Amino acid sequence: MQDMDPSRRPGAGPDGYAALKSHPFFKGVDWDKLRSQTPPRLAVEASAQSSDGDDHQDSSWNPTHIGDGSVRQNDGNGGASSSSESSGHVTRLASIDSFDSKWQQFLEPGESVLMISMVKKLQKLTSKKVQLILTNKPKLIYVDPSKLVVKGNIIWSDNSNDLSIQVSSPTHFKICTPKKVMSFEDAKQRAWQWKKAIEGLQNR
Repeated sequence: MQDMDPSRRPGAGPDGYAALKSHPFFKGVDWDKLRSQTPPRLAVEASAQSSDGDDHQDSSWNPTHIGDGSVRQNDGNGGASSSSESSGHVTRLASIDSFDSKWQQFLEPGESVLMISMVKKLQKLTSKKVQLILTNKPKLIYVDPSKLVVKGNIIWSDNSNDLSIQVSSPTHFKICTPKKVMSFEDAKQRAWQWKKAIEGLQNR
């Protein structure tokens, strides 16, 4: 599991990248010839193939855990609607959608992403695609993916009266604060995972 203390993460010690490269996760990687090798193909979720056109840039690299040295396959239910797992696994990433340097600019030093995905923010007559990001600060923001600007910072609270999430279906959920209720649609059916991630962080 990802360590909440950055100083204890692989590669953070005095050996730096050498310790990270020797981690069991990277067993078999020839670092000297890395640039000349053919990159591995990424597995694509079935739902990604049936999504609408510009969702394809929302590539679905989908590990169940980051940082514990193992990449495990989903156990059949895809984790999409299961709510029986322990909410204590706040470092579990349901998905990293095209996570690269462009999202890093929204993080502070030592801050890490717990969950991120492209969703539609639903309003009365329109919907807008945004990148919803939850970090370990804790911080909950949504970003315009084309202009790369923060469109909203949802005020965090460990109190469920001030910040709560309601799931109406595997694709639809609402994030509620005293002043605002925001509706979101996640085409890849991660509504329950968003609920578990937020509540898990509130109960940390």
